Amino acid sequence: MEEIISEKAARVLDLLEQIEAVNSMINLHKDDSFMREQYAYRKEAFIEELIIQLRKFNITKEELAAR
Repeated sequence: MEEIISEKAARVLDLLEQIEAVNSMINLHKDDSFMREQYAYRKEAFIEELIIQLRKFNITKEELAAR
């Protein structure tokens, strides 16, 4: 059976969806600094993993920042 989406691309998509969900939680807890910080920490972890996954596509953090 032919793959519709590669495992690498699926992981990137999953991370982007996780970041989107965490952004919603950060907005929901905008008045609760403890919870907001907890979700911000999670977001940073997802972003770091996203950077690692993007390297598999030969995309660097510097290339993204240049945009």
